[in-house]
Amino acid sequence: MSLREINSDALDLYAECINCQNTGLHCPGIWKDFRNGIPPRGFYFQNVPVKILIVGKNPGHPLSGESEYYVGRTGRDLLNSHRKFQEKYIPSPNSCQEPPTTFHNNLFRYLAFFLDVPEDKIFLYVARTNLLKCSTPDEQAKLRSIKVTVEECYRKYFLAELRIFQPKVILALGRDVEKFLKKKAPMHKLPVIYVKHPSYPYSWEMEEIELTKIKEQISSYL
Repeated sequence: MSLREINSDALDLYAECINCQNTGLHCPGIWKDFRNGIPPRGFYFQNVPVKILIVGKNPGHPLSGESEYYVGRTGRDLLNSHRKFQEKYIPSPNSCQEPPTTFHNNLFRYLAFFLDVPEDKIFLYVARTNLLKCSTPDEQAKLRSIKVTVEECYRKYFLAELRIFQPKVILALGRDVEKFLKKKAPMHKLPVIYVKHPSYPYSWEMEEIELTKIKEQISSYL
């Protein structure tokens, strides 16, 4: 999907976000290195509005070959490169170029089940983002340890994402994200539903039970 075919407000937000020039002094606890291809990133959408906004904690460390997409790029050029990399892992017959990671495999399977749609139709109904748009040196760092930065990202970018995507429900990947967003519920006024982070899947005995419970919660808001 070309940049021209999708929501201009969201693109303007992400062009600003991905080219964020705040220094480490303003963003304590994050790992951002434009020179070596580690910019803010870790979001994706195709359609507006959406039913579900999937929210993770941070983009994680760059995947193999990812940083090569970003070196020497800024603004819309950087955003376009980010989308090209994301689409390597989107489950679409026309765009999937790489074997999905454990995270992608499980997330897409969960969402297809929640929405009763094929995996290649998921992004007609969902958008994906992170509370922190930058990586952190420690991928497992708790949000409370980088409170100043996550509050700034929430205020500057996340609330704008909610206005643009107009989701019916937020799907929080992991307890840390769920806890943060539930504390913010008086501000964003959206239901927050927990799902175990897809990088650490449910046991085979519990997956259907747990996912069915989550599906019922999501369905009650759609």
